[in-house]
Amino acid sequence: MDDESTPSEETAPEPNAYAAVGERVAGILEAAEQAGEQIRQEARHEAAELERLAAIEAERLKKKLTEDARNLRSEAEEYARDMRLAVEAYATQHRRQAEEEARKLVGDAERQANSMREAAEEMVRQVEGDVRRRQEQLRAEVRMLEQRKRDSIERLEEIAALVQDVLPSRSDDSLVGDLKPERPART
Repeated sequence: MDDESTPSEETAPEPNAYAAVGERVAGILEAAEQAGEQIRQEARHEAAELERLAAIEAERLKKKLTEDARNLRSEAEEYARDMRLAVEAYATQHRRQAEEEARKLVGDAERQANSMREAAEEMVRQVEGDVRRRQEQLRAEVRMLEQRKRDSIERLEEIAALVQDVLPSRSDDSLVGDLKPERPART
C-alpha cells in the first residue's frame, strides 16, 4: 500500500508550475507588445516610403509636363515667326490675314499649354490626395492594431487575474503584477 498515492498527493500542483504559467503569460504579453511595435514601425516606414515615392513621381510628372508645354509653346512661337516672315512678302491684305492666323495659332498653343499645365497640376493634386488617403488608412490601421494590442493585454491580464484567484494566497505580490512588463519611466 505504500506504492499507492493518496488523491491529495496526486492533485497537489507543484509551485514551479505556477511560475511557469506566469512566465508563459509574461512571454505572451511581451511578444504581443513587440509585435505591435514592429507593426507600427513597419506601417510608419511604409507610409513614409509611399509619401516619398509619390512626391518623386509628382515632381517627375510636373517637370515632364512643364517641359512638354514649353516645347509646344516654343514650336508655336517659332511657327508664328516663320509665318510672319513669309507673309511679309505678300500683299498687305494677305499679310493681315496671315498675321491673324498666326495669332490664332499662338493663342491655341497657349491654351493647349495652359490646359496641359492645369492637367499636370490636377494630377499632382490627385497624387497628393491619394498619399493623404493612404496615410490616413495606415494611421487607422495602426490605431486598430494598437487597440487590438490593448485588448489582448487586457484579456491576458484578466486570464492572469483568474489564475491568481485559483492560486493560493501570496503575500504582497500578485500574479497580475508579476506579469505586467516593467516599462521604462517616461521623461
